[in-house]
Amino acid sequence: MFKKLIVTSLAILLTVPAIVLSQAAPVNANSVYASEGDVLARYQAVAEKFAPDIHQEVRQKGTSKPGYLNFTYGYDISADFITNVNYDGDWKANNNWDRLGDFRTTLQSYVYYDVKETETHYYVSYWNYYARDDSDIHQDRHENDMEGMFLLVRKGPQNLGFGQPVFASLKQHGTYYQYHIQGVSSGFTNGNDNFDGTITMRDGTHPEVFASSNGNVLEINTTRFGHNLSPWSPNKGFGGIKYQVGSTAAIPDRTTVLNAYNAGTYTPVSYQAVPLTPLWDRRTEYGDPYLFDSFGVFNGGDGMDDSANAPWGSGYKDHDSPTGQVFFDPANLVDYMLNNLGTYSYTYVKRDGMGNDLPGVYLYEHPNRQGRMLHTTQNIGDLRNSLVGNDSITSVSIIGSQYNATLYADLSFQGASQAFSEGLTNISNGPMDDKATSVMVN
Repeated sequence: MFKKLIVTSLAILLTVPAIVLSQAAPVNANSVYASEGDVLARYQAVAEKFAPDIHQEVRQKGTSKPGYLNFTYGYDISADFITNVNYDGDWKANNNWDRLGDFRTTLQSYVYYDVKETETHYYVSYWNYYARDDSDIHQDRHENDMEGMFLLVRKGPQNLGFGQPVFASLKQHGTYYQYHIQGVSSGFTNGNDNFDGTITMRDGTHPEVFASSNGNVLEINTTRFGHNLSPWSPNKGFGGIKYQVGSTAAIPDRTTVLNAYNAGTYTPVSYQAVPLTPLWDRRTEYGDPYLFDSFGVFNGGDGMDDSANAPWGSGYKDHDSPTGQVFFDPANLVDYMLNNLGTYSYTYVKRDGMGNDLPGVYLYEHPNRQGRMLHTTQNIGDLRNSLVGNDSITSVSIIGSQYNATLYADLSFQGASQAFSEGLTNISNGPMDDKATSVMVN
């Protein structure tokens, strides 16, 4: 039997400014450094280069298709439109179900993305947000929904220097499935999870994905359930929208979409790929009138309360790993899933399109720049729930002689401390090993 990656709700990571290191040879001495703007621009370009084509099935009250068990329930095709979390102009998530009716003709099309980078690969994840995960069965419906996938891209000269996609994993309502890239010989084999097939790519760079419509759990054998993601094939779905990345966040025309659905076709709509940063920046805003109920769990009141997860609230149930590993440590997640990875680095970096490092303080979970990583150029008074986590720093790397850092054992720069300067410092078995709770950068 295949093991699968199961998404569970929880809390897990945070980004914030980080720290600086000491006692080692300078890192990248005399090199040209990247700017933050250049790194962000590179990640935007990477995300757009490999953004998926999404064949989004829709569903509308009063229509009947093979496998439907209820065509009188009030399904609304707008609930199958991908959009942004704040589509209604506010960051209150527990009014998104009700306000959908007021904004159904103005829903712009967005897909969120996140890019993590190691010395050898990009890990590019894409996340579709829907205001409703609807069903005619109460236990199957909830306010807010976020379904995603990630793509592993091996760095290299292919595709104008953006590299070669070599692996894809798609989320299907709580379970991650693994796919080879059609026409690409990665050499990867089954690890602690198994390959489930092959995914096609438009122009060699855009994964072709099918996203199911809303529906109830009893219809799961038809794949009409909960915005599941799976590889696209022409015989899938009953029709709706074909989303493709572009420069505009287009608004789907409901009549055109409904006509396509009735004809069993998919009408083209352009979406914008946008970073997850605005959601991540609000990760600790809990309860009314905020976005989240708890860390990594959206605030929702319709149907089953608080039942949708942000990427950092997604876990791998069959693997004894932290919740949200797909978001904050995908390199080790892929290593667990697959074997025969070839040349494969576990060191997270931040670089521009020329390969120049972003200067600053890099905090790592494990010695020698391994494991989860947090980059910062600012003071952080509370490292709890951060990308690297509380009491979990084991090595510090400072790039750029203009930076120094001090780790503190307690919140707000209190307690025992250790100073760091340019270079790499392993602090395992030292006085601050797995004890840092705040960091000061100067």
